[in-house]
Amino acid sequence: MAQNTGFKTSRTLETTMTLEGRVLNEDGTPISGANVEGKMGRYATTNGMGYFKLPANMGEEIVIRGLDFETVYYRIRSNEDIEIRVQNPEQDTQKLSTLSYKIAMDSAQFYLKKDAQKTADFLIAALSNNPKSLSTAQESAAYEKLGDLYTFNKQYDLAIDNYTQAEALEKSFKITIKKADALRLNGNYQEAITAYKINPNKKAGALTTTDQLARLNGLADAYSKTNNETKALETYKEALSIAALANRKSEMTSINTNIASIYNSLGELDDAESYYNTAIKESKKESPKANVVTQSQTADFYNSNAQFDKEIALRKNNIQLLDEIAADKKRIKGKPESVATDHKEGFLNSPKLMAESESVSSEYDMEEIVMDSPVETTSIAPVTENTNLGLTKQKEQLKIAEALKSQNKISEAISFFEASLEEATVNNDLAIKKDAAKSLYELNKKAGNTKKALSYNELYINTVDALYLEKENELEETARKAKELVSKQTRILTLEKDRELTENKIALINTERELTQEMNQRQRWIIYSLVALSLLLLTLAYFMYRNNKQQKINNHLLALKSLRSQMNPHFIFNALNSVNNYIAQNDERAANKYLADFSKLMRSVLENSELDFIPLEKEIDLLGLYLKLEHERFKDKFDFKLDIDPAIKEAHLQVPPMLLQPIIENAVWHGLRYKNEKGYLNVAFARVENGIQVTITDNGIGREQSKAIKTEHQKKRDSKGLGNIKNRVALLNELHDCEIDIKVSDAGLSPDVGTTVVVNFKN
Repeated sequence: MAQNTGFKTSRTLETTMTLEGRVLNEDGTPISGANVEGKMGRYATTNGMGYFKLPANMGEEIVIRGLDFETVYYRIRSNEDIEIRVQNPEQDTQKLSTLSYKIAMDSAQFYLKKDAQKTADFLIAALSNNPKSLSTAQESAAYEKLGDLYTFNKQYDLAIDNYTQAEALEKSFKITIKKADALRLNGNYQEAITAYKINPNKKAGALTTTDQLARLNGLADAYSKTNNETKALETYKEALSIAALANRKSEMTSINTNIASIYNSLGELDDAESYYNTAIKESKKESPKANVVTQSQTADFYNSNAQFDKEIALRKNNIQLLDEIAADKKRIKGKPESVATDHKEGFLNSPKLMAESESVSSEYDMEEIVMDSPVETTSIAPVTENTNLGLTKQKEQLKIAEALKSQNKISEAISFFEASLEEATVNNDLAIKKDAAKSLYELNKKAGNTKKALSYNELYINTVDALYLEKENELEETARKAKELVSKQTRILTLEKDRELTENKIALINTERELTQEMNQRQRWIIYSLVALSLLLLTLAYFMYRNNKQQKINNHLLALKSLRSQMNPHFIFNALNSVNNYIAQNDERAANKYLADFSKLMRSVLENSELDFIPLEKEIDLLGLYLKLEHERFKDKFDFKLDIDPAIKEAHLQVPPMLLQPIIENAVWHGLRYKNEKGYLNVAFARVENGIQVTITDNGIGREQSKAIKTEHQKKRDSKGLGNIKNRVALLNELHDCEIDIKVSDAGLSPDVGTTVVVNFKN
């Protein structure tokens, strides 16, 4: 083989092989300078003869890119040399554009399970080559096949869209069932149930036994997914009776298994075992493969209920059957040679390539038994997320070993784990190999076989790494295929839209222009009206808000003024009583002096009566004058002291006028006046952190005794005075955003030793 012209090794990942290959055009001419990319930055280019070499690992995907051909993705399956033939995209497009509807549909059917992109390309050609000549049935069939493609590739949301389109074009119970299956697989269980329940008389075509069984199985599975086991059992049993009448052995096997599974989930183990046994009997009549699958499912049932002996017996029988099946296939077909194929070897394969492709798939059939749900026909057993249920010899050996391990039969378990590991190694089954190696590590470690345990642990770690890489490759390939299929679906939608636009272009343009003009005019009027209405409403709202706010302020001001007017007459009345008392005692000199001080106080009170706030210094002067007058009247009842913090002058605080006077008046008239011995009143102004604190303390008779000796008239008047103070403070706080707080408490430890009132004026 010729030498390659470009070569770059991996920097971080050790490779296990060197892949050698050649890239050719469809006509066999070599392509030079093609880009060949592997994992971890590995790269090579083809030489003049189209050859390349690339370090790689088994199972990896390489990408071949070039300007003149479509990108090719190739998964490494063997150590043998590969030959990849590519096609020119323009040539592909030209070929597709010349295909008839029938050829395009037949080709799509051939590639349905082999190459999703090619299938989509053929279906696009079927829909777009001669759209005017397509009948409704033909167009519906193409969309149905698209739904089959997306279902097979597990893109159920896209499948639903295409089945819906097919159903809209031509009613068919078969399409309805496929759509219901896609809904169920997509998790739309309620919608699926509704679809399965559609009356068949309203659909086109006869309801065959196959259709009826498909409908009932799908409906039962949807009920099971929604935890409605009762309905699921009823539906499965109805399907079972139909299958029995039609002598459908395979359907009877799967339905019996499904019924048994539901009974198991309900905890009705006897019924579950009975149906599993019936399923095994039916599967023996069907085929060895079906028998293996059914016995494996029954063994899983026994395992879930800790009936390990029964499980082991069934799995040992399965191993024998798997050996017989493999021997029969090898004897009939022989072991085929490995054939390297790529994802894009050409749209129309030669008979030779088709035969080679079939032989490759048959080789894998020898290694694993799968239950395929065909997409091209309506499935009897409902399609599930796991359309392939893999059953291999190594898997059954592993489960036998796990059952023996659960029975604490360690030596026997180790023997089966080793057999499973050996079989998995031969068949490159990394998942089983990983589980077997891990279990052997744990059991040998437990048995004290440290050396063996370490070797199995190392094997486990290496297998996990290999499995991770394999899964990563699979996820990457799946994501790429999904992206490509979404792109194809977008193209299909675009083609459909383009066709509709082409057919109705002139009419749509004219109609759209008229509608646009009319709509724009209507929208302008609506917008203008809404803007005008909004402005009007905003204006009204603003004026209403402003009026309400002003009215509220006026009401508060009026209430505040009313409270002030109620307080001042109360004080004047008490002061005049004092003057009258002096006159009654014929103390003219004291009366004149008291009256002069009273006149001075009244002038200040009247000057401040219309103000909500006055300077704190002025309020202190007024209180000092008031205390002097009250002391003149009750010299024998109390002495007083006015403590002023020097820092008060720096506060520059404004306070409500005569707010403290009623409190001092209450202390004198209701606390100190009734005291037998001479009392004491202290009024202290202190500068605190966030304002001024005024503490008014007396050692009078206390609040409780004062209440006891009051007359009914005094009680009402005192209550009204204190209420006025509280109301005034509340209005001031709300109207002027003040923070005035009044707290009243007993001055001593008992309620008969005076009262303390603390008033806080915050800045």
